Amino acid sequence: MNSIIDTIARWAFELEYDDIPGRIIEKARLQVLNIIAAVLSGRYCGALEPMGSVNLPDGAATVIMGGRKTNAENAAFINALYSMSFDFDDYLFMGHTGHSSVLVPLALAEEKDLNVKALLLAQVVTNEVEGRLGASVLLGHHNGQMWSYIHTAGAAAAASKLLGLSKEQTASAIALSLYQPNYPLAPGFMMSDSKLLTASIPIVSGLMCAKLAQAGMKGNAGLLEAENGFLSRFAYLPLPHMLSGLGAWWVTDTIAFKPYPGCAYIDTSVDSAFRIMDEVKRKTGTSLETTEIRNIDVFANMLTMGMNALSEMYDDGTLHPVNINFSIPKSVAIAILNKSLRAGHLSSEALGKDEQAIKSLSQRIKLYHDWRYTLKTQASFYGSLGGKFVLDGIGFFKLINAFRSMRRDLPSMPFNLMGLLKAWRILPAREKHTIKRGIMKKDDYVKMDGFTFSFGARVRLEMNDGQVYEAESIIPRGASDMDRKQVVMEKLADALDSEDKANALYGLLNPQTPAREFMKGILK
Repeated sequence: MNSIIDTIARWAFELEYDDIPGRIIEKARLQVLNIIAAVLSGRYCGALEPMGSVNLPDGAATVIMGGRKTNAENAAFINALYSMSFDFDDYLFMGHTGHSSVLVPLALAEEKDLNVKALLLAQVVTNEVEGRLGASVLLGHHNGQMWSYIHTAGAAAAASKLLGLSKEQTASAIALSLYQPNYPLAPGFMMSDSKLLTASIPIVSGLMCAKLAQAGMKGNAGLLEAENGFLSRFAYLPLPHMLSGLGAWWVTDTIAFKPYPGCAYIDTSVDSAFRIMDEVKRKTGTSLETTEIRNIDVFANMLTMGMNALSEMYDDGTLHPVNINFSIPKSVAIAILNKSLRAGHLSSEALGKDEQAIKSLSQRIKLYHDWRYTLKTQASFYGSLGGKFVLDGIGFFKLINAFRSMRRDLPSMPFNLMGLLKAWRILPAREKHTIKRGIMKKDDYVKMDGFTFSFGARVRLEMNDGQVYEAESIIPRGASDMDRKQVVMEKLADALDSEDKANALYGLLNPQTPAREFMKGILK
């Protein structure tokens, strides 16, 4: 019987560009441009200024910031530092894959003088492997970007595809890459420059494992599901079903692009704040000034609450971009102060200039849990993945014990039973039905092409004169077909300081374009 890694490797080896649906290719193209925008936005990150003086070996791959040439390993490593710098990346079900799924194929395709077609093929392979791996340990020690080990396996898969490894070599590459999986620690991730290394270190490890497998080194392809293997060590309750379905459904379908620098969980709160600012201007004819604000209440889902609680746990009182990226009060305050929220607003210079104003306003912003938004998140999950598919064979008590174990790793949050009952009563009947069927494990479907991230939030702003404004946002901008391209192109135009350059780069990103020509287009 084939192991999980054997199955993944065979699919990755056999997949051809024409096997990928056109909608997936288009989302992959947008992902490339989005990550390039994130890399270029890293120019505002003071922690990365010394990178310009680091000595690098000669090579054919490009370090996007500065345009230096080096080998693929160094180019991907440094580019991923920049793309990670302001949490300005993409995310899909389940993982923040773009740092590796874009930057590894881009570096290797340029080094090997391949075309964009080869780049996109390897990129989709990487997305599908990484997203499934993250989902398999959803009920585990880490979450979101801290699933850093997905980049190791993804880099190994991407390199295997672009270096022409056999399916047996590909299996060994992935197995070797997961032999010593990265285990990021929250104190380093939530409040220091070390967070920038989250993808970079795993990327290099994965690339080297592919080259070792090409040279003949073999790994244990059964280490995912083996006793004391990866799944048992990184999940309180493994979800092996999530590693299935390659080619039948595509996690790339779920990709979302961040409109603001920061965790995705801040997006709907910031969106709501901007809606209030627009309403104030329509009603009064003038822009909202922070001196007019008495207080701001933000009502959000459980995921947002957990993120913000971690940011507070590791907040040392300084304005550090990493911590701001996970803080609702600080992100909303900066957005209101600047009438927008861009990477440049998180530079050391900008934060130093506005420090007192940011701290003053953020202290007037309070965050509260609203069960209605948490239930909507749950409904969106079960709307695309049937409970039977996800939890088949998993008993109720095992599930409860897994959640208890997860709570030990997270800040404590109050459980308001009355709030839950009230939210359930007013939840639309369709969403209630979806949640009930999911919990009861009635359905066995996977409908990733219909999945949309739901991180709902409501902002209530009270002025000094007693006037109250409210706005709500359920789906983050950049997370649906309605505005994915718009968000990416706006972001890219801002990063390139030119809408015309952004449109030209989008046009250049077609299958037959040599990767080296596309890279020159970025640097123009």
